[in-house]
Amino acid sequence: MNATEVRTVFDAMETAWARSDADSFGRIFSHDADFTSVRADHYHGSDQIAAAHQHLFGTVYAGTQLEVTVQRVTRLGPDLALARVENRVRIPHPGTDLVLHAQAVLERRRENFLIIAFMNMAPLSR
Repeated sequence: MNATEVRTVFDAMETAWARSDADSFGRIFSHDADFTSVRADHYHGSDQIAAAHQHLFGTVYAGTQLEVTVQRVTRLGPDLALARVENRVRIPHPGTDLVLHAQAVLERRRENFLIIAFMNMAPLSR
């Protein structure tokens, strides 16, 4: 696994978000993935992750864009990596971006890398 392979996964995440395509968003996660949202909601598996994002794309995140910056990739094995990323949700109104930090564990599953664990975190106000 290299940084380019990790970036490809997050490029797919950005594209799915831009299209409000929850099914494509869910496909970057494994069928047994664990996803913890910024509000500490927990979803297990790509189907639950897709369903949760379908709701979000139609409500609180409707019309938003996602920019993912891969800050660091730590190789844990030949087919396993930990990625630290910044997720910036661009909100058109009121124009305030939501900046989140996340950690993702990615694993090669067949020919593709998929996210098997993801935790989103919001920085505390200082």
